[in-house]
Amino acid sequence: MLDRGVERRGPPKPVAPIALVVSTVGRMILPVIGLVGAIGLVWYLRAVPARDFHFLTQIDPTLDPMADHWLTWGLVLSPLSFFVVNLINRRYGPALTLYAVMVSWIIVCSGLYWASVHSVIASLESDVASLNALVSFGVALFVGQIFCIYFFDWLRGIPWWKAPLVAALVAGLATTFAFHILYFRLEQGTFGGVWSGDIWPRLFALSALQLVWAIGQLLPTAALRRVIRPLSGFGGA
Repeated sequence: MLDRGVERRGPPKPVAPIALVVSTVGRMILPVIGLVGAIGLVWYLRAVPARDFHFLTQIDPTLDPMADHWLTWGLVLSPLSFFVVNLINRRYGPALTLYAVMVSWIIVCSGLYWASVHSVIASLESDVASLNALVSFGVALFVGQIFCIYFFDWLRGIPWWKAPLVAALVAGLATTFAFHILYFRLEQGTFGGVWSGDIWPRLFALSALQLVWAIGQLLPTAALRRVIRPLSGFGGA
């Protein structure tokens, strides 16, 4: 009805559960593809030594990327997933981002299992990495993505760069230390190896890499701010 030229409207009708599910699934398609692609790139480059980082030997001889193949391009590019997580969180908020992360890991783990069962990968431990290393890296990267979601949502707003910078940095550091803690715990049954003097140069180098990534990803984030805008209710990070 109209009263003095003003239309009276009742409360908005609740969204049907089926419509909500369809909408959520539709919104998750591109985020899941992006996350699976980022993890897939890490997988594809898992055994490619990062020879371009040979300059690290000038800082410490133990930082030779060829030594034990400790630094590969897969490891160098692993923070790409945090950049993708930040973009999803900016657009859709933390809840859908968390769903997208979990679905992505379900797809990745299912793909690895299928490939192993059907002999696409003869042996995960011989063709990929030791099971301890594989589990440690997967869990550590997942933990890093959770940290990324939390800190981005906590800091989103003005200035716009604070949320993606801190989220990516904290996520990268969490992944780095979580991997080494889990790996030494599974491999040696102790946490002692994490704190030995031999590992610290690599931990510092990887931490510096996370800082470079956190700062560097601000450039594409700034370029995409006008394209990927937050939905209503998620602020202007």
